[in-house]
Amino acid sequence: MRIVFLLAFGLIAHSTWCQWSESGGWLGLEVNQSLRNNWAWSVQYENRWDADWTRHQRGILDASIENTLFSAVKVNLQYRYSEERNRTGGYIPKQRLAFRLSSEGDLGKGEWNARFMTAQGVGAKSHSTDMPWLEEGQSWRFRVGYQHARQGLWRWKMDLEQFPDFQQFPEHKTRFRWLITREINESLSACMGYIWSQEWNAIDPETLHIVKANLSWALDRPKKRKKSKTKIPVARVIPANPLNSVTPVAPPVCTSEAVYVSEVHSKGEPADWVVITNRSDDWCTLKGWRLTDSLAKPGMEFEAIALPPKAKWVGYEKGQGAFDFGIASDGEWIFLVHPNGQMQQIEVLPQRSDAAQSVDFLGKSKPSSGLEND
Repeated sequence: MRIVFLLAFGLIAHSTWCQWSESGGWLGLEVNQSLRNNWAWSVQYENRWDADWTRHQRGILDASIENTLFSAVKVNLQYRYSEERNRTGGYIPKQRLAFRLSSEGDLGKGEWNARFMTAQGVGAKSHSTDMPWLEEGQSWRFRVGYQHARQGLWRWKMDLEQFPDFQQFPEHKTRFRWLITREINESLSACMGYIWSQEWNAIDPETLHIVKANLSWALDRPKKRKKSKTKIPVARVIPANPLNSVTPVAPPVCTSEAVYVSEVHSKGEPADWVVITNRSDDWCTLKGWRLTDSLAKPGMEFEAIALPPKAKWVGYEKGQGAFDFGIASDGEWIFLVHPNGQMQQIEVLPQRSDAAQSVDFLGKSKPSSGLEND
């Protein structure tokens, strides 16, 4: 019956994962959705088996609701219902509530992240002589980690987590994770990882080596808000300073070192917009360059648009001379592709405010005031 439920839940899931260690294996599914006003919810279902996959150990159902504060701090409340299998073949139910507080920020070429979590068992307790670990009261966790800035479609992440027991400190536990993720396309990503877990000074200390695999995909994108009936502006070039020279007769094609996407707005008015900047001191043309939200689609191919030094090209969704794809307000990738195949990958973050997102030369976005004030 649990396998049937797992398969049925998989029809609406956004991601699936599996893990294996010396003590057993895990298989899980998750569905999540962003809501308005920085809220989001998720539901996870997981089953665990013995290492040889012959005996079911535990079924877990998690339901969470989360809110993002100040664009960097997330508050999460989770309810968990689980059933532990005992030695007689029956199952003992268990419930808990967990509170998480997490944050992240820039650090060098990557990002740091930190999380605090506390959990408390709730509901009626089932006293079991053969499963004493079910009598869990309050627990605590502290996690700090680092994620490298995305280079191409790859990224890596590592973190260290502590499980202190303030009542029985000798059972303090440490967990280390190393994860590598590959973005396959705009809707699909795959992750492989290694987890090392160690109990310190416990009566029966346990060390685990865990291999993890995760596959995530987007079933659909949130419906974009209805656009204003205001006429969409024509794509245009904005010089950095008054021009003191005439446009060259045949400027060279812009190099990938010269131009890059510098601003993005997925809720712009009257339409989503993108800014491409020529950061060089020379004239160049965008002829042959492509702007797309999927490497499987040609997207928009630029004509011979000449950019003066330090100038910007501004294009609006479905505006004349611009791109025709929408930019997802819950975040996605867009690509600026050179005629020879070189590209800049831009990770558009979820739109949390009315401000545009600025983008650095490596494609890393962050909220900022935008072109609308120009």
